[in-house]
Amino acid sequence: MEEERNGSRERSAPYSPHHGTNPINSVEESSHDHRSKRRKHGPILEEEEEDRISTLPDSILLKILSSLLTKDAIKTGVLSKRWAYLWTSVPSLCFTDTSFKNADILATAMDESLLLHRAPKLTNFSVLFKYKPHLKRRVDRWVRFATTAKVDQLSLRLSASHLNPYENDMYELPQHLYADEFVFELDFHFCEIKPNGLVGWSSLKRLCIGYTDLSEDVINKVLMGSPKLEFLKLQNCIDFNRFDILLESLRKLVIDSCSLRCHEPIELEIVAPKIESLEILGDFYGMTKCQIKDGSALVEVKLDFEISIDYESDEAEEVLKDSVEVVSELFENLHQVKKLIVGEWCLKILSIMSVKNLPSPSVNCKCLTMKASVEKWDLPGIGILLQSFPYVETLVIDIISKRDFLATSLLICYDEVSHSKSKEVYFKSSLRFLKTVKIFGFRKSFHIEEVFILVVEFLLKNAKVLEKMVITEPQVMQNETHDMLLKYLQVSQKLLSFPRASPRAVVMFPF
Repeated sequence: MEEERNGSRERSAPYSPHHGTNPINSVEESSHDHRSKRRKHGPILEEEEEDRISTLPDSILLKILSSLLTKDAIKTGVLSKRWAYLWTSVPSLCFTDTSFKNADILATAMDESLLLHRAPKLTNFSVLFKYKPHLKRRVDRWVRFATTAKVDQLSLRLSASHLNPYENDMYELPQHLYADEFVFELDFHFCEIKPNGLVGWSSLKRLCIGYTDLSEDVINKVLMGSPKLEFLKLQNCIDFNRFDILLESLRKLVIDSCSLRCHEPIELEIVAPKIESLEILGDFYGMTKCQIKDGSALVEVKLDFEISIDYESDEAEEVLKDSVEVVSELFENLHQVKKLIVGEWCLKILSIMSVKNLPSPSVNCKCLTMKASVEKWDLPGIGILLQSFPYVETLVIDIISKRDFLATSLLICYDEVSHSKSKEVYFKSSLRFLKTVKIFGFRKSFHIEEVFILVVEFLLKNAKVLEKMVITEPQVMQNETHDMLLKYLQVSQKLLSFPRASPRAVVMFPF
């Protein structure tokens, strides 16, 4: 019976776009060639001796194959007769076309592969390719295949054919998918989400939705039908301004970008009394409002976003005013947050607020991370954060590459007087609880050495309970010249020479 099944599979083996011939039909031919070469050049192993990997039990081999793309798992069928159809039992299937040029070829390969696949249960089913409307029925079959196998993780990361994805026909999720009670994780890109009835994702814990029109009614349906949802990420989801999330189980919310809708302003309100972690990331074009109405359970917040400003526009000054209001209102509702990450754009807005003598925020967080290029106009922002966060115990400064946003506005409102003022006035925080300082990207700071040294000197002179300052580089720099290494050493020696308010403070370098 086993021989009969094997014969059937050999006749209908899947086609792989990366091979000119069928990889499974060529098993015996490849094995014969391999044995001939062994006899010609001398045996490495005895004929009857098996390689060690092939002696492992199927359960371990299937785990190994599950870590591969499906096209690569299929290629292992040429190793030996035992491997020929092992891939058909792999519980994880991943089909990708990263070139986004071979949608039809990928679809054919998938259809033929799924005909042979026999695993009764799937842990993962993932597809990445450029979607075309004529492939809808085939994608429907793939989704049905995954749900029938009670898949744990389903990912449809599709892309659009047009430059403006919202003018293109997206793939509409089949209605039966909304009743899947077994799936744990869903990830949709460029998929229309339009449930006709109730959503029944009773086991769902993680949901990522990107690049689609998402109305308030739809997201409410989804949340009501996902009682165990813990993680929600929405990326470039337009027509959606208010997050009113009362779901008891949801712990983390990520809102990433809204840069493709420019015909009306974005006014974002977040009502999430149960959420513990919030991230606002990416680019928001035309945002005029962003408020956290209720974030009483928030513990961790990451604000690493920017509001695009066209400095050539007549409305640039108004947009900048809105940006200041957005950042100000966000910080007003973060009093109880314990861990905060402030991105470069937000830091520069805080600098503008500082030099314009606008009210500074006050947050009781214990761990503060600042992403900064550490230029002179970052100083007021850094100063205002250190003043307004008196209970910080761990400070992380992540030095990143310089970007040009807000440069025009900062140059207008920030002059040498302001720079001098920032040294004398803004850096007067007591830092009573600061114990640990971590600085990443040290070598990137050579072009702004004066500002970097000023910040480090201030921290060492004012942190009275400081225990350690770790100055390091997250990535090893290649091809460093002698002059660069010498400069690195000179700056390090200067930092080590600064007086320290804490007798226990230790300054550590990665050498």
